Amino acid sequence: MAVTNLDRGPIGTPWLAFLFTLPAQRASQRVSVWRKLQKYGALPWKKSAYLLPYTHANLEKFQWLGAEIHKYRGDASVLKVARIEGASDKQITAMFNAARVKDYEQLIRDTRMALRTAAGRSKAQLGGSFARLNLRLSEIEAVDAFGCYKRKEAEMLLKELEDCTRAEPARASGASRKTDEYRGRVWMTRPRPGIDRVSSAWLIRNFIDSKAKFIFSPEAGARDGVLRFDMFEGEFTHVGDDCTFETLLKRFKLRDKRLRRIAEMIHDADLHDNKYGRPEGKAIDWILVGWGKTDWPDGEILRKGFELFDALYLTLET
Repeated sequence: MAVTNLDRGPIGTPWLAFLFTLPAQRASQRVSVWRKLQKYGALPWKKSAYLLPYTHANLEKFQWLGAEIHKYRGDASVLKVARIEGASDKQITAMFNAARVKDYEQLIRDTRMALRTAAGRSKAQLGGSFARLNLRLSEIEAVDAFGCYKRKEAEMLLKELEDCTRAEPARASGASRKTDEYRGRVWMTRPRPGIDRVSSAWLIRNFIDSKAKFIFSPEAGARDGVLRFDMFEGEFTHVGDDCTFETLLKRFKLRDKRLRRIAEMIHDADLHDNKYGRPEGKAIDWILVGWGKTDWPDGEILRKGFELFDALYLTLET
């Protein structure tokens, strides 16, 4: 079976080169352009150009940056480069990796410092440090095109710091408060469920009420005797800084580490505050937004969402 990778550039054209000029009086805009090039992981080339591996995503980044420069009355060009005289592809790849080594080493130093001081800091402080450092890791990984060898070390140290924020002993999920009050109930939420509602329903079915039935209504008072979640004035909804998924974890005292990690993803994707530095939740959110635009019934979105979170939960076990 033929497989086409749509993100790769044409065969034999491995590089993109970006060249630009700005009027002398555009100093602040020049700094802005340089910062964006750094964010893209672009490699400065002999003080005249910036290089990126040729992917369609990188081409689009350079094109948008060029359009921005034209608004500043500057000039910009994007070149598709098959070969660079005086340097082999292997040497250029090594230069990209060397740049990422510097990024990872700085992150590793900062993470080790956070670990050394962990004993004297509160969980809230550790959580804040982890969120900031984890976000930096995600940003570096996003431009680590060639798999820098330092990546694994950084990931392991971040995992160690994450464990420090989970200091209390984990309890089996079966220790949750599954009383008769919450067994075999009808649970109601709003139609076209998104990331917080789908994940909360999955949590309810798998860890709170295995016989739960789900119905949908835009009106909180549409039916008596139901348990409402992620709805205005519902029994289980946003509380303070917590999304509904987090509220359920706390109310039912669920201590599963994997659920806590999922909760962080849901929180960042649903509340858009990047509290935990978990950008991967956004991908789940996009999938559910897309499903919401189909003609699938709400129950079908929930069913497919359950499969999605089943897979995520199993993946986090490794």
